[in-house]
Amino acid sequence: MQNPFAYSNYVTGESFCNRKKELTELLKYIKGSQNVLLFSHRRSGKSSLIRQVIRDIKEQNLNIGTLHVELYGTISERDFITRTFQSLNQLESNIDRLLKSVTTALKNVKLNLSIDPATGATSVSPYFGAANEATFLEELMNILLKYSQKHKLIIAFDEFQEVANYSEEGFEKRLRSFIQQHSNICYIFSGSQRHLITEMFNSTNRAFYKLADSFPLDKIETKYYIPWTRNLFGRKNIHLNAKLIEDIATRFENHPMYIQNFLFHLWDEPGEKGFSSELIDKIENSIIERRSLEHTVLWETLSINQKKTLKLILLNDGSNLFNADALKSVNLKTGSLVSKALSSLIKKEIIVKNGNYMIQDIVFKKWLQKTLSL
Repeated sequence: MQNPFAYSNYVTGESFCNRKKELTELLKYIKGSQNVLLFSHRRSGKSSLIRQVIRDIKEQNLNIGTLHVELYGTISERDFITRTFQSLNQLESNIDRLLKSVTTALKNVKLNLSIDPATGATSVSPYFGAANEATFLEELMNILLKYSQKHKLIIAFDEFQEVANYSEEGFEKRLRSFIQQHSNICYIFSGSQRHLITEMFNSTNRAFYKLADSFPLDKIETKYYIPWTRNLFGRKNIHLNAKLIEDIATRFENHPMYIQNFLFHLWDEPGEKGFSSELIDKIENSIIERRSLEHTVLWETLSINQKKTLKLILLNDGSNLFNADALKSVNLKTGSLVSKALSSLIKKEIIVKNGNYMIQDIVFKKWLQKTLSL
């Protein structure tokens, strides 16, 4: 029987845990062609949520076109344009129809055809040559407008905060000017670098100010993990105790990816007679150990004050970090040293501030607790 748990790629269908409320709300935005700013910590299930709502749209035979563009790793306007062009085959699976639809909407852009050797899927990309890239953006957005005149569209730009690092002057303003004209498209701007993407949409001097409704993605509550986990393990005729599932959720702070990771490994254990607490400890320790090398490398890249500040966060649950006794406990002399270290750790995406300061990667946090004997 195939393992139903997944943690290293998109999760949809039966492997997708709950999120019924979020799916209902997203579909409401999509049907109303209202833009959404979807954000959470890294690997919290944003992309899987987008893929699941797209799956639901198709299963319900809704007349809504869907486009999911992964922007992670893009560094320029040209990359943005190319990545979006290459995703257009999601709107039109037949290559002949795709070419006809795209070329009809284009005026000055020539196209290249490419085939993904792994999947065999055909995609189109623009031939830039010496042309003005601003022209390409206009023509790309014109294609999306043409498609939206046939039916509603959902266009999800994943890891949209990458756009903030593009060096081309005025790109955000130009992109907004086109998006504002698209009344039949729901744009989902998804991001995991919370401080960057929220600044893009909440700062009055930024082009995307208030262009989308905020949609923070919270952790999945334990009460939803229990029936979902029981149902999947029930296929092996294994009954999981609710307390056991609660323990797993607590250990990994209700983080979807790490709970999927844990359950993936638990699935392969013979559990006809139940699972012992010793086995649960063993699986948790093995997850921490598998990532020990990368965490050691990361730790060695940090300055001494950054290391002390991480220890300070762990000792004080991320609060009251500037208290004199707290500073003394990790041998930090001034609060300014902590402030500087916190700023650096946030930029490195090692910690986040959500009320208190938190270490973003739960397994790194557990590794630190073991390494520092806390």
